[in-house]
Amino acid sequence: MSAFFSTCFKRYHSILLLLAMVATGASPLVQAEKTELKVLVRSNDAKFIGSGVGGLNVTVANAQTGELLASGQIAGATGDTEALMKSGQTRGQSPVSEDAANFRAQFDLKRPTQVLVTATGPLNFEDGAQTITTTLWMVPGKDMVDPGLVLHMPGLLTDLEELNRNGRELSLTAEVTMMCGCPITKDGLWDSDNFTTVAQLYRGGELVKEAPLTFTGTTNQFAGSIQAPEAGDYQLVIYSWQQNTGNTGVYDRMVTVN
Repeated sequence: MSAFFSTCFKRYHSILLLLAMVATGASPLVQAEKTELKVLVRSNDAKFIGSGVGGLNVTVANAQTGELLASGQIAGATGDTEALMKSGQTRGQSPVSEDAANFRAQFDLKRPTQVLVTATGPLNFEDGAQTITTTLWMVPGKDMVDPGLVLHMPGLLTDLEELNRNGRELSLTAEVTMMCGCPITKDGLWDSDNFTTVAQLYRGGELVKEAPLTFTGTTNQFAGSIQAPEAGDYQLVIYSWQQNTGNTGVYDRMVTVN
């Protein structure tokens, strides 16, 4: 009988312990596991976006609850040009080199969790910055680091490099690059003939003048002039467009014409 009562007591004690753990939020079965995620952002039709253009801000959140799991900044180089832009890529092969710009995060997961990843940048270009998001499921202890999560960001970086005024005429030089800062040159990997750059003047929300900016022969530079109809304040817009991809970048500022 003593053995019987001893067994009953142990079972009773185990049940009480289990109930106490449930009541306090503890679980004997589920423990959080460290889980790692690597995030890279690749410029559409180009290389990885990294430190050369200011990097990107990244957040990782629980997609259901909004809880922030990790945040930081993508930094590093643009990656291997040969692997990314010239070599054929087949299933199971990754063009992600060791130096490719990335952000690595490690966070605790107790169960399969859908996470929301958001990347914003490049941070050195106010007008050129874009935001890209995606969701994915992650399982506790199952890292996603080789090659990681690769996001693709469309667009071009378009900036005003020089502005000279001569009466109502504005002489402009714009700098245009891929989102990674990759160079646009004549007959280069990113051929200047494939890019259209246009300057526009708006007033009261209406387009009043536009003029083409042509490649100067200097890497990334497109130049030309535009004449305002009269003196006053105008919205100066410069847009660049890559014909074979639809990548577009815009510079937008107020200017005064005397």
